[in-house]
Amino acid sequence: MYGYWHSVKENYSFSRKEFTEVFWTSIAFAFMLTSYYKNIFIIGTDVRLVLSYEAVLFFLLATCIVFAAMYFHVALQKLAGIKLGYKVTYQYWLNAILVGVFLSVVTLGKVPLLSVFLLPGSVTLEHIPKLRLGKFRFGTNAKDIARVSLAGPLSHILMVMLLGIVYFISGNDKTVMIFITANLLLMIYSMLPIPKIDLPTKMGGASDGFGIFFYSRQIYLLCAATVLFYAILIWTASTFSFIIAFALGIISTIIFNIATDQKN
Repeated sequence: MYGYWHSVKENYSFSRKEFTEVFWTSIAFAFMLTSYYKNIFIIGTDVRLVLSYEAVLFFLLATCIVFAAMYFHVALQKLAGIKLGYKVTYQYWLNAILVGVFLSVVTLGKVPLLSVFLLPGSVTLEHIPKLRLGKFRFGTNAKDIARVSLAGPLSHILMVMLLGIVYFISGNDKTVMIFITANLLLMIYSMLPIPKIDLPTKMGGASDGFGIFFYSRQIYLLCAATVLFYAILIWTASTFSFIIAFALGIISTIIFNIATDQKN
């Protein structure tokens, strides 16, 4: 254990570029949330952008929450990467973010799925040679990519659990639920198996979900079903039980396997 934390001390870092890209990602996502929940676009004889004190305060708070969620997302992946002998670096998907903001403005913030259903970014893996010495198969492999990828959605689950405590302490405050929803959306988006041009074995810009999907369809199905059920339980019944969601994910995976086996 000492060896691991010594490796973290030596290799864990956020570059200025990563901080900047996480910050702008958070700004964009916070704007999309504000445009939907605070009705900042007023339609009359023309279309106007009206920023009330409440909307500005919500935007600033949303930026802080989303930034914390994104930072924790990447941080947990960095820690997982160091454990496996990799340096993990975050890169935002600028085109996707700009398209998301554009759609948010065009739809006047009324269609949230169109405006925010775009992945904010991804991570890349690079070898840390001295940490990879003695590892079986020195090169990058799909299993390691899947492990690092899984740390991303897991971070949002932990964030949702923390915000869930705040939600119940605050007497089911609606604003807290909005921030819980933001984390759930980020969690779901990260599980979408979306690749880019780069080779999957390099984790070059692909989504977290794609890293898991490329390694094992069964594990991906289990994770995706669990994540989806967890979000549904919270949105429909305010139930923050990950155990129930995981059990439903297992049942769904078993049913899917039985159904596909029968077809074969």
